Amino acid sequence: MRNKLVGIFVCMLLITTCAVPVMGELITFKKTSNNTNPFSSGNSTLKFMIAGKELRALRSYWIHIPPSYDGSKPVPLVIDLNCYFEFNFQFPYPLYHFKNNYMELYTLFSQKADQEGFIVVYPNQKLKIDTGFGPWDKTGKLFPVYLAYGYDYGFIPYWSYKFIDDIGFIQDLIAKMKQDYNINSSRIYATGFSDGARMAYSVGAHLSDTIAAIAPVDGSIGTRYGETMYYIPTPKNPVSVLAFLGIEDEFWYNGTYVASANESISFWVEHNGCNPTPEIYTSESGKIIRTTYTNGNGRTEVVLYEIIGGQHVWPGNPWDNPDCEISANDLIWEFFEAHPKQ
Repeated sequence: MRNKLVGIFVCMLLITTCAVPVMGELITFKKTSNNTNPFSSGNSTLKFMIAGKELRALRSYWIHIPPSYDGSKPVPLVIDLNCYFEFNFQFPYPLYHFKNNYMELYTLFSQKADQEGFIVVYPNQKLKIDTGFGPWDKTGKLFPVYLAYGYDYGFIPYWSYKFIDDIGFIQDLIAKMKQDYNINSSRIYATGFSDGARMAYSVGAHLSDTIAAIAPVDGSIGTRYGETMYYIPTPKNPVSVLAFLGIEDEFWYNGTYVASANESISFWVEHNGCNPTPEIYTSESGKIIRTTYTNGNGRTEVVLYEIIGGQHVWPGNPWDNPDCEISANDLIWEFFEAHPKQ
């Protein structure tokens, strides 16, 4: 019995310290991720892999393959990045990953993948010590507040982040998708909500040689730490951007602890070399304002949808925003389809 317990402990230690030195799929859970969701086909798969550049780590992701995929022709890949979750014992988020894919349930993006024939992958975050929006906002000093699940954007100097390399994880995940599936290399995209939107901005900047376009929903290109605002790095290549922000979502829209909506959009307009004079469209109701910057390098565009009265939600999803005049899913895919990598 003692030897058996020792063996189990050693196996757990190897997994947690990620002793496997190469990237590769370890475990596959083939189960219905959203059997309570009437809107989606519900055939996503939870997988694990070794990833990370600075520290190799066991990482997990959900993947959804459309019924039309047979491997005979290259298909687009969309990376859909999760929002932020605090850890608590009443709702142990890591266990939830084994039951459901939250972003798939909330955004219903797998349904769009089934309709249009692209593969969508949902990377999961790792647990970290979060300094939250506590005293460090004013002092710049470490103040651990709680455990949480969020991404390392690769530009904020949180001490806990140095043990996580999410940019490396996404880079390895793309390589894994291209290895396992017939992926169109000119049609690799990233979207995300809230914390995932911030990560989508960062992925677009860090991996601008790979990512054709991004579609952040309620996110920002920068975050304040103490008295300093830290930003995503300057991309080496142009990347088309489609952003959504609710006017009433003041944290993300106006910018105090994060870069404002105008600052986020201006960053990409300037980087892509777009026409600085935008085309502005206002819906008949006046609730939707679309601002489009065209003629960027590599045929890129930067588009911002502002939702008057909009809150911190995914536009048009059936759970908490069914009456929105626009569907983020429809607009995101329409934008991605029109903007391959040049």
